[in-house]
Amino acid sequence: MRRGTIIAIAAAAGTAFAIIAELVADAGLAGSLADLATGLAILGAGLWGTRQRPAELRWPLLAFAGLAWFAGNFASAGSSFISSIGAALIYLHRGPLLHAAATSGRTRHRPVMVLAVTVGYAAALITGTPNRVLTLVAAALLAALASSMFARRGAHVPRHELLVAGSQLTLAAALVLAGVTALVGVSYGVAEGSLYGYEAGLSVSALLLAAALASESRARAVIADLVVVELGPARRSETVRGALARALGDRSLQVGYWVSEAGRYVDADGLPVTLPGPQDRRAAMVLERDGEPMAVLVHDPAVFEDASVLEAVREASALLLANSRLEAEVGTQLGELRASRGRIVQARDEQRRRLARLLHSGAERRLGEVGAAVARAREQSPPDLRDLDLLDLLTSELEQAREELGALARGIHPRALTENGLAAALSALVERSPIPIELITPTDRLPPPIEAAAYFVCAEAVTNIAKYAGASHVRCEVAHSEARVWVAVADDGVGGADPASGSGLRGLADRIDALGGTFTVSSAAGRGTIIRAELPLEGSW
Repeated sequence: MRRGTIIAIAAAAGTAFAIIAELVADAGLAGSLADLATGLAILGAGLWGTRQRPAELRWPLLAFAGLAWFAGNFASAGSSFISSIGAALIYLHRGPLLHAAATSGRTRHRPVMVLAVTVGYAAALITGTPNRVLTLVAAALLAALASSMFARRGAHVPRHELLVAGSQLTLAAALVLAGVTALVGVSYGVAEGSLYGYEAGLSVSALLLAAALASESRARAVIADLVVVELGPARRSETVRGALARALGDRSLQVGYWVSEAGRYVDADGLPVTLPGPQDRRAAMVLERDGEPMAVLVHDPAVFEDASVLEAVREASALLLANSRLEAEVGTQLGELRASRGRIVQARDEQRRRLARLLHSGAERRLGEVGAAVARAREQSPPDLRDLDLLDLLTSELEQAREELGALARGIHPRALTENGLAAALSALVERSPIPIELITPTDRLPPPIEAAAYFVCAEAVTNIAKYAGASHVRCEVAHSEARVWVAVADDGVGGADPASGSGLRGLADRIDALGGTFTVSSAAGRGTIIRAELPLEGSW
């Protein structure tokens, strides 16, 4: 059975028991409602705390105190046996309630805490005049525990500890009110008012303990988030120190970041952070990564007296370190993959340049030589030679083959791009285009892979525009800064281009991505098409 189900059953059973107890006591509407609210407030706080922190004994104790609160109501039962038991258990709630409150705070005075709990259980089980004296002693010990926190830590007290101290002081005040009222003897009206005050004190004390748990949980979450998000060496925000100081309740907290080059810790302003010595009233917690220091928290020693808070910081730090290592590994692998893809692109471009040179210096040159030989033969042939028409046809075919071979070579890798740069290659592209092109391009040279990528973006875009766009005007622009290159080709055609449907655009996107750039196509139907590419420039050129 799940814990939540068990707690729900316990809450239902406890509520039923409380209602039965109020019916037995029959203390009137106002008295019954106040009594019922007090017991249910204590029971509810205990059950809620048990659900949140099942390993902590104080919460089941608090829930039991809520049930024990109703035991005294059976002193009014018709059965003498039940009535005698109810009368004997009328103060039973004080033992577990005081136990839960005393063990909720951080204290260095453990003997005082043990004594307060012991006296509290004695006051819960003993009736008569000794009960009143024991109640006052227990209240004094509980107030001493709360006061010791302020004496030890001064103003540097976290919110959840303030709430615990408030719970302890409120319970102590309620016990004093009950003990003094019982000792001095007062009128019925004063006694009734004192009872309402006592009930209010117990309810507030229990609710303050629950509020302290909620505040502590939030503080632990804030600490974890801050350590994970902000305590990396690249994230030196002063707000981290302030938020951590508030969460830990230590306004004097210092956050130091390890600088390996200087061999010391520095704060967010770069000033040295001095670690406390053995005789100092400060402590330091070093956060490490792979055995190397990453950051240090210089704090009040009492900050991490609560092992749960210390564990929260350490767990969050471990998560940060694991995440940092993972990021570094993924970054390294991504960098290697990108470098590998870049090398593939460069190798492919080099092969294209080599093939274009071979075509130009080999087949194209030989076709030219053959054409020249045919032309000489034509000139030297007598006018009445029957094969003159055949020679003319051969010359024409050779010239056409040479032009087609030149176009193939330019498609593989333009000679002008290799020899004269991007501006010259794009100018030649504009001259061959059947559509008017407005060209804007820098005249200086860029790294060869960048020039090749920019050229092929423009060439592929112009080819697609000529085939499919029905455009009357094209604007081709290349610009760059010291770090980036931008390429944009826009037309006034029909639009509706789909990058996924053509291998040319997909190939361009892969090429740009391999060089660490971005490639986008905007093509609304009837509004033309804009192809954009952005590429990084590494180093100087």
